Amino acid sequence: MAVAMEDWSRTAFEPGGGDATLFYLVFGELGPVRLPPTPAGLSLTVHPQGEAVWVDPLVAASADANDSRPQLAAVVRGAPDFALLRGRRTDPPDLGHLRDAESVLAALLDAGAAAVLDVEARRWWTPDAFRREVLTGLRPAVRAHVSVRARHGLVETRGLRKFGRPDLRFHGVPPAEEPEALRPCWSLVERLARGARPGPGFSAGQLLLQPSGGAGHPALEAEWPTPPLPRIRNA
Repeated sequence: MAVAMEDWSRTAFEPGGGDATLFYLVFGELGPVRLPPTPAGLSLTVHPQGEAVWVDPLVAASADANDSRPQLAAVVRGAPDFALLRGRRTDPPDLGHLRDAESVLAALLDAGAAAVLDVEARRWWTPDAFRREVLTGLRPAVRAHVSVRARHGLVETRGLRKFGRPDLRFHGVPPAEEPEALRPCWSLVERLARGARPGPGFSAGQLLLQPSGGAGHPALEAEWPTPPLPRIRNA
């Protein structure tokens, strides 16, 4: 059995970066389940599916990650109940809130939950995949908590709000350069997860990131340079 090694510190933490937000939906036959203890800063409730009308839009918004796995989609549609796990932590100097959330999710899966939707990261988990990729090896598994997607010239992350940091968006990325754009993206994800605070001059090579303007999901944005960036090693 794989052994988990844990380090929930933030070695590069700078205060003032932002508050962490967690949001998970867990699907299965959960009505009869005795709920696990909920650590401070988290709230956990169980509802019959269909009770909360806002659940359907959240599931639909993450459907593209689910459509390629029709068996999982069928499980979610057929689940009689869903659990709602939410949390917020002010300017976290460590990642204890993620550790606590993982523990609650693991308890729900052990009790028979069939699927987990990480709403912040727009990522679906089966019980086996969650145990394999989140609960074993070096924890926290940062790349299991953040999604990076490239499409139509846009490379963007979801899930950095769990670390109290804004997500990332690179605009104007040519399709042929999307794989290369993932390198600085993941490098920045690792820096932000470890606690770096984005401020004036926050950058990766030629990419100078600025806060997004207007309403909507907050992010740090940059235009992809021409010619493309030299290769950046992952952090």
